[in-house]
Amino acid sequence: MTPMFRAAVGFALLGFGLAPNLASADLIVNDFDSAGEAWRFDFGSPILPSISVVPTEGSPGNPMGAMRLDMTFVSSQGGNNRFAFTNDAFPAVTDLTGYASLDFDLKIAPGAALDAFGNHGFFQFVSREGDGYGFNSVLGTNLAPNTGVWQSYSIPTSSMSATRAFTIQLYGGPSQNIDGPITLFLDNVRLVEIPEPASIALAAAIAAAGLGFRRR
Repeated sequence: MTPMFRAAVGFALLGFGLAPNLASADLIVNDFDSAGEAWRFDFGSPILPSISVVPTEGSPGNPMGAMRLDMTFVSSQGGNNRFAFTNDAFPAVTDLTGYASLDFDLKIAPGAALDAFGNHGFFQFVSREGDGYGFNSVLGTNLAPNTGVWQSYSIPTSSMSATRAFTIQLYGGPSQNIDGPITLFLDNVRLVEIPEPASIALAAAIAAAGLGFRRR
């Protein structure tokens, strides 16, 4: 950055009161930096899964620490061939529609069992609504056979007006007919703030300052 361009940016910042933050911080739901952040097994297969926090795992660009979920699927379980895990995230019903999105990162460990369609089951992210924990599925997707790689997901919060908890579910039957182990890693669960109008205007002012300088 040249001195003249730095000066142009400086004047743009002065016009906005030198605000130290361009936008409000995101709300971190889980970064899994301690064992106490592990979610609980909620319902599904009678074959109990293993839940742990692994300090040596973590999605790129985030502090190390991720939740590990080890599941054993048995196709003879039929409709119970599934595993659901819940985080009682909020002490009371909470309106999340003021956030831009709910984001998280997910990784499938190598060696995961495949379903009848060549995927690793049907994955859901659920907003549990009200004190009765109503089931509001806000994401449903087949987990493609792409193991050992972190995948990022972003979910609109427009329907999360009475959230009490979050649940993830991996469904393996009866149509999927999964037989065998699957391990998932979950990390960086966060609510993303909507950028403040002043932040957007400030970014535009900085861009305009740079454009004006380049035109000289």
